[in-house]
Amino acid sequence: MNLGQGQAHESLFGPPSEYISLSDFVQSAALREQEQPPCQLFAPSSSGVAKQAWANLSSDEQAAITAECSVTDLQNTLLDVYNNPRLVAHVTKSHDVDVHAIYETADMSNRRKRKRTAVTEPAEEHPEVTALRMKMDVIQLKSWPLTINAASFIRPPKHSDHNTLICTKEFAVGSSSADTREALVFVTIYNRIPWGNRLHSRSSQHVLLSSQTIGDLFDVIPCWSSEIPKECVGDDGGIAGYETSADTDESTGCVICIDGVAYGDGQSAEDYSDKLVAMVNASQEEGDDSEPRLKRGPTMHDTSFRSLSLRLHEPYWLLHAGNCEHLVVVDEIRLHHPSDPPHAAFPLTTQITPPLLDICRACNKVPAVFAIVGDVRLGESPFVICGPCWRWMGERKDAGVVVVTLPRQEHAWDG
Repeated sequence: MNLGQGQAHESLFGPPSEYISLSDFVQSAALREQEQPPCQLFAPSSSGVAKQAWANLSSDEQAAITAECSVTDLQNTLLDVYNNPRLVAHVTKSHDVDVHAIYETADMSNRRKRKRTAVTEPAEEHPEVTALRMKMDVIQLKSWPLTINAASFIRPPKHSDHNTLICTKEFAVGSSSADTREALVFVTIYNRIPWGNRLHSRSSQHVLLSSQTIGDLFDVIPCWSSEIPKECVGDDGGIAGYETSADTDESTGCVICIDGVAYGDGQSAEDYSDKLVAMVNASQEEGDDSEPRLKRGPTMHDTSFRSLSLRLHEPYWLLHAGNCEHLVVVDEIRLHHPSDPPHAAFPLTTQITPPLLDICRACNKVPAVFAIVGDVRLGESPFVICGPCWRWMGERKDAGVVVVTLPRQEHAWDG
C-alpha cells in the first residue's frame, strides 16, 4: 500500500451505524445497573459455585493452579530483552528490516526503491544477540514469522500517526451535569488535504460527556485558522497591518450540520447557520426541489450530545473561520467507567496531529515565523521567512511593506 492509498483508506468512512439516541442509551444502561451491578461478570449462581469450589481447595492445590496459570515466565523473558539495550536494538532492527523487505516485494509501483541497512552478520554479532536469535529461530509457531501475505496489513507511517501530546489533555472548561450516569462520546476530527482530491487526514481526537454540548467540542478543536491575526484597517480603507496578539477565544463564526440540521454559534443575529440554510434553500428552489433538506437548529452551545441521535462512522460537516472545513466523526459511545477521569476533567483531547509548518523560503532549513507582504527584494508576496533570515535582510522602512507574524498555534495545541 503506497502513501496515496493510505490516505485514501483514511478518507473512507462508514458504513454508518443505526441512529443511537444518547438519552435512551444512558437510561437503558441505568436500568441494567439496577437489575445487575456492572462489575458482576457472572450470574449469581455460577459465581457463587466457582467461589465455593475455590474455597474448598487446599492451599497447595490453589498454589499449583496459580502457578500453572501464571504468565510470569513470559513476562520475565520479555523484560530481560527490553531491559538490555543491545537485545532490544537487535529485535527492533530485525523487525524493521523484515517489514521493509515484505513491503518492497509487494509494492508493484515503479517508484525508486529505498535501500535499508541490513542486520549485522552472524559472525560479527555479540554472543547475547546470537543466543537470542537462535532462541527465536527455533520457535515452531507457524504464525510467528512474517510472510508475504502480511503485506496486506502493512503500510508506511503517515503524518497523522504522530501525536504532539505526551499525555491526555484535560480542559475542564465544558459544561456537564451532576448526573453520575454519563456516556462518553469519542470524536475524531478530519481535515481536507489540499493536494488530494476528496482526501482527508486525521487532525485530532477528543472525548466528551453526553451532557456536554457541540459547542464544547468546537471550543477544544485545534485549528490554525482560529489563530489568524486580525486585519488592521487604515484611514484610507486599506489594510495597514495585522494584530500579533489576536484573541483566540473569540469565535469567527461556526456551523455544524448533523442529519439535515444546521447548528450555529449564535454569536450574531444572523450566524453561519442562517446564512447556510438560506443559501441551500435558494439553490434547491432554483433546482425545483420542493423539500429543503437543511433547517436551522438551536445554537451549538445549547445542544448537548444527549439530546441528539447520532450515527457512528458518519462524517458530519463543520465550517468555521470563513472557509475552513472539518469532518466530525463519532467513533465510539460507551458508559463512563470508574477508572476514567472524573467528570470535571472533560472534555479530553487524546491526540493532535503535528501541524505542517511552512519552511523559510530563504534558507529552506527552519520553519518560517513571518510573512512579508510588498517587499520587492524578495521576489514574491507574501514571502514566508524565518527570524534570522529576516534580520539579515534588514527591515525595510517602506510604507508598503507589511510584516505579518505567522500563527504560533498555541490555542488548544499545548499539551
